[in-house]
Amino acid sequence: MKISELHHEKIKLRGEFRNIRRKLTAAQINCWSEKIAGYFSEWQIYQDCNVVMFYLAMADEVQTEAMIHDALGRGKRICVPLLEEKFGEMAAAEIADLNELRVGKFGLKMPDPEKSKRVLPASIDLIVLPVISFDRSGNRLGFGAGYYDRFLPKAVNSVRTGLGFECLVAGKLPAEEHDVRMHFILTEAGFVDCRSKK
Repeated sequence: MKISELHHEKIKLRGEFRNIRRKLTAAQINCWSEKIAGYFSEWQIYQDCNVVMFYLAMADEVQTEAMIHDALGRGKRICVPLLEEKFGEMAAAEIADLNELRVGKFGLKMPDPEKSKRVLPASIDLIVLPVISFDRSGNRLGFGAGYYDRFLPKAVNSVRTGLGFECLVAGKLPAEEHDVRMHFILTEAGFVDCRSKK
């Protein structure tokens, strides 16, 4: 498939899976997010790491607040995305409390750029990413702005874990050269280890 065809296929799939996600009820999202947080808290890789980067969830995504509270309670260093002025670029900013956050670009919660402490991407042990859709080989469909695709290659020591719901799994997603695959996917049904899959 040519690059232009891949791009158009991604746009089509992104629309289809976003429509599925929009139809989920708050009760479904909260129930499944609670299960996912339970699996995550018992995961040995998470328990053993020191620096974790979480995304700050929108209403129709897997919710991460419980995971962040758990990680803070364990004394881990927590960082979250900080969108830069240049479109498509982001940094990791450390937080000690969710109350530090404010509404920033695109109506998303984020740390205050003026006060935030940046974290070197190479120092992050585990990155938790949102997905619109995913396949069991670790390919992830995001919003298309490329924030994570630009950030992840700098986080050379991190385990990449995508959070999604089972209803968003695809048979096989189209992938371009710059797309960064996940090491693990976690849904309400448990973990998928994608490290040895193509």
